Amino acid sequence: YLWCFLTVLTFNNIISAQITYRRTKKMKHTYIPRGVCSRMIEVEIEDDIITSCRFMGGCSGNTQGVAKLVVGMDANDAIDRLKGIDCGGRGTSCPDQLAKALKEYLDK
Repeated sequence: YLWCFLTVLTFNNIISAQITYRRTKKMKHTYIPRGVCSRMIEVEIEDDIITSCRFMGGCSGNTQGVAKLVVGMDANDAIDRLKGIDCGGRGTSCPDQLAKALKEYLDK
């Protein structure tokens, strides 16, 4: 994606215009979790900021809560907060699997 910013400056009836181009990285990532109740995680990320997160399956209230909490977060910050969370002695959890999904995305 390419974003264009137009800046118009006026000074003593002289108009100056400047166009700035910025490339953005926007992607939807689908991840199949392992060892948890949820069956799929979909995450949309733009410039390493999570813009959308959705779990299919799992404990509905918990996964909805986690999904809403991470929207707006930097993907690296979310990974740091979520990795290693355990659910019932499984060695992983839906939040931990989300951290793995985000890491997989960033490593691409």
